[in-house]
Amino acid sequence: MRSRRFRHLAAPLIALLAVTAVAAALVAHGVGGHTSERRGSGSLTGDSGGGARNGVPRLALTDRLRQVPATPVGKLRFGLGPGLDSAQSSPLAPDLDFYSTWFNGPNDLGFLRLWKNDLIPEVYQSGHGIHLIVWLDGTGDVGTIQTSHGQACGRAYPLSSQFLDNARELASIFSGSAGGPPLYVTLFTEFQTYPCHPNSWGDSPDTTNYYLALQDQYLAAMRIFHDGAPNSRVSLGWGGWQDRWDDPLTGGGHSMIAHFADVMRASDFESFQAMGDDPNAADVIAMTRELGQYGPVMLAHFKSEHQSSWESDMRSLLTGDEPRQLSQAGLFAFSFMDANNINASPDALSLARGAIQSHGVHSTG
Repeated sequence: MRSRRFRHLAAPLIALLAVTAVAAALVAHGVGGHTSERRGSGSLTGDSGGGARNGVPRLALTDRLRQVPATPVGKLRFGLGPGLDSAQSSPLAPDLDFYSTWFNGPNDLGFLRLWKNDLIPEVYQSGHGIHLIVWLDGTGDVGTIQTSHGQACGRAYPLSSQFLDNARELASIFSGSAGGPPLYVTLFTEFQTYPCHPNSWGDSPDTTNYYLALQDQYLAAMRIFHDGAPNSRVSLGWGGWQDRWDDPLTGGGHSMIAHFADVMRASDFESFQAMGDDPNAADVIAMTRELGQYGPVMLAHFKSEHQSSWESDMRSLLTGDEPRQLSQAGLFAFSFMDANNINASPDALSLARGAIQSHGVHSTG
């Protein structure tokens, strides 16, 4: 299927870094504690941690948030990528809750259109949900862009009207029935790398303006998916390295997260990835706790280039009491980027299968 470049940070992190919780007795995620904080009119016209600026109103959301399926404490909804076809043929498929697939730019619409009338309905009919990951750091040119917030610098395509047109088609392609298996959407995964100066909110005005414009675009795209796909739930996709350091002066590292608080509260769920070469368990725990303050959390794409690190992460995250602790902190879903680590050895396959069967829950049960 589709491959993608990996962007992650694996060293002790400080401001010089370059390119690259919450729970109730039943983690219904979107029920109980999250609901009272996050529901309401949905208007986003204020500036709670980095909203509208210079009198430019943020696009308002008028539709209501959509709850993710209720998930008991200690259980997770497991997914696998990188494509619907490869996940469907995996020996783990019967135990998975959803299959993950990617949109890396307009060229991907070609094969996705072919799936609209056969593979996608087939996946939904099997009782599995679908997880669409939108990664756009490989699209088009990087340069100066004029936005409603002022001059910005970064990837142009994510801020373009073309992307919103493509989002309408994606919503149509992946649409399912409102009462059927969900369509999870992780929009703009690793979005911290899209501006010219990544990973901090305010190191330059053109970076701040880029993120403000990207937030507007995200809210517009979320509305498009809500309108076009009755089963969709939408999230903003963080790179999982963001909590590894802090630079309050530039809004970098941990301090950047609060600038997206209003957008995350307006989202159906929250997303992040974990793909560092070194062990990722600490990032997964930290990001789950951080993002779990804003809503239910999905680990959207998890893998490691080093098999030993992956196996260490699996044992740290998915054995003992850790699944219960993660679900109490807000984690409801865990998606493997691909099957490379899983298929590396019979022991690795057994490790993954055991974790999914012990801690997994399927859409239909």
